[in-house]
Amino acid sequence: TELTAVISGRPARGIVNKLFTEVGADGHPPLPDYPTTYDAAKALHAAASGKGSQDYSVNWGGTNFAQARAMPAGELVATLAVEMDEAA
Repeated sequence: TELTAVISGRPARGIVNKLFTEVGADGHPPLPDYPTTYDAAKALHAAASGKGSQDYSVNWGGTNFAQARAMPAGELVATLAVEMDEAA
């Protein structure tokens, strides 16, 4: 993950993709203020998504994103309950 202000004008942590690396790159022209940047990012994502690309999607994630577990929500809740009991 990386911090960017490209979407909202304020620093937020997200999963790095082309939106982060191209639009937020050093030397990129100054970005307009929010909400213009947010609306433009939504339009860019919609256009790319319409062509089957997720390169410009916004995927927020914290510093521990790599520790996320792929499982159904119910299974995750049950797993967390067991882990909490074990840690007590």
